[in-house]
Amino acid sequence: MTKTVERYEKVRADWLLANEASWHLSDRRMANELKRIASKKDRNAAGAAESSHHEGRIKPIATRFIAAGEDSKERGLRALFLVLFILPTLVVWIGPALAISNAAYAVDTERRLKQGRVPERRQWYLAAAAVAGAGALFALIARFVALHLITVATVTYWPSLTLDVHWTTVGLIYLWVQVVLGLLLAAWQIRRHGWPGVVIKAGAKTPEVPATPRAPVAPAVPTAPKSVGSDEITAEEPDGEPAAPRAPAVPIVPTIPEPPVVAGFDDDPVFDDENDEYRA
Repeated sequence: MTKTVERYEKVRADWLLANEASWHLSDRRMANELKRIASKKDRNAAGAAESSHHEGRIKPIATRFIAAGEDSKERGLRALFLVLFILPTLVVWIGPALAISNAAYAVDTERRLKQGRVPERRQWYLAAAAVAGAGALFALIARFVALHLITVATVTYWPSLTLDVHWTTVGLIYLWVQVVLGLLLAAWQIRRHGWPGVVIKAGAKTPEVPATPRAPVAPAVPTAPKSVGSDEITAEEPDGEPAAPRAPAVPIVPTIPEPPVVAGFDDDPVFDDENDEYRA
């Protein structure tokens, strides 16, 4: 199952409306398109049908330029001027730069969104500065070499010296300018689509439920150590209950057995001390 990538259409639209330029409608038009996309996603997620109410769409700048004519004749002239002059000029001067910027923006945006990040403009500014510096350094070195060659040719072959246009050099300069401009326009694409308004913060950690405290356990009552050589074994009392006091042992006193009684004899003494008579 393909994971859905969040594109923050509502947040970008709100940022564009809050920071739109007053001298053109590009920001408002982009915000309008982003809100339409967000509404369509919400309807699809909820399983709702298409609404009969449609928001008004802001037309592109070319359509607005043609529609600004007062009558059909003026609108025709505007369309002809657009096709014959404005569009060819844009294609020649910034066409490759626009292609580079759109490709760089599309690739970088998809890569960053899949990584959980949003596009940033600083890297494109740094890349444009690096390419511009490298091209300027190369131009200085090439110019020094070219001036040296021209000086040698002037001294040696002055009568046959002719002015030639080096189309290879012109082509290299053109490509260099288009690359630098394309990197700058990539940063502009990020601003145009409202990405500076999206700030992804690190997710807060899920609060952990504290463990239930255990009931306190009463300390065990210490018992007296056993004496060496004692034959008594003290029973171990359970933890948490005090030991019951033990009664001291009662010494056993030996008893003297009574003499047996002989049958035929009376208990009275045989002799009477008073009468000194023998009784049978």
